[in-house]
Amino acid sequence: MNDISLFIARNLCARLPFYYGWVVVFAAGTTTFARMAPSTTTLAVFVSPMADEFGWSRTLIAGSVSLGALSSIFISPAVGWAVDRYGVRLILAGSMVVLGVAMVSLFWATVPVFFYMGFATGRVIFHVPVQIGTGALISRWFIRKRGRAIGVIYLAGAIGGIVTVQIASLAISNWSIG
Repeated sequence: MNDISLFIARNLCARLPFYYGWVVVFAAGTTTFARMAPSTTTLAVFVSPMADEFGWSRTLIAGSVSLGALSSIFISPAVGWAVDRYGVRLILAGSMVVLGVAMVSLFWATVPVFFYMGFATGRVIFHVPVQIGTGALISRWFIRKRGRAIGVIYLAGAIGGIVTVQIASLAISNWSIG
């Protein structure tokens, strides 16, 4: 933590009527909320329209989920090491940037290889750094109410799952070019 962040955190701690760890839970919850963009429930909304639009099979589309999960197997140990070495803040912030770029890149994914690159990258972020990072973060900030804090973070993920599916459904039903 740099001097400015430490100064802000200490001043905020002194002024809050509750434990500062709950602010940390809220911040971590936003990453858990955002990680739901490449979830299988969100992809399910797009499967039929993508199959119709691009002529891709549903198996081809669903394969991106498997590729992301397989990639996560190999990346998990490195991310765990990076969280310990560089800290949760850097890893989660970087992961959210990568997730944003991956999701935006899907706009141009009209061939399977680019779709796989974007969606599988999003799935890796879904599986690895967000789960490892938020788990490490909560275990450092909470002892007595750790279960409650983890529950709040997963609540944010559940809300993210609901919201992203609704946004995807609205985007598809109101989609028009020109």
